[in-house]
Amino acid sequence: MNIENKGQYPSFGVFVKLVTMFDIPIDQFIHADSGQGESSCRKQIDVLLNAMNEKELIVMRATVEGLKKARETEVSE
Repeated sequence: MNIENKGQYPSFGVFVKLVTMFDIPIDQFIHADSGQGESSCRKQIDVLLNAMNEKELIVMRATVEGLKKARETEVSE
């Protein structure tokens, strides 16, 4: 915060520590063009999914499939 308040940029070492400490995906900084069009919410969900283990991902997949099926049912009624 002190660096930001002074209008400076952190050194690479400090940047790496911050990214690691807060589990920030840096792909958006390295490949800025690849994330265009994705909403902020989508990016946040991607970060959360990347932190999950295989069992948790299975639950999330089933949840998403259930939501999709429910939405399709609502449209056809």
